[in-house]
Amino acid sequence: MSSARADLASHTGMSPETLSRKLSYFQKMGWIKLEGRRKIVILGKESLASLM
Repeated sequence: MSSARADLASHTGMSPETLSRKLSYFQKMGWIKLEGRRKIVILGKESLASLM
């Protein structure tokens, strides 16, 4: 896992494994697009916001 994802996991209070599963799920749902190892494009802002 890149240090960027490890940092993101730490900032969100998740384990790196949980973050990876969440990102995969969000991508499957069409809410985000992962570009490379360091860029996350938000496609479904409203859907993600409803999770909070």
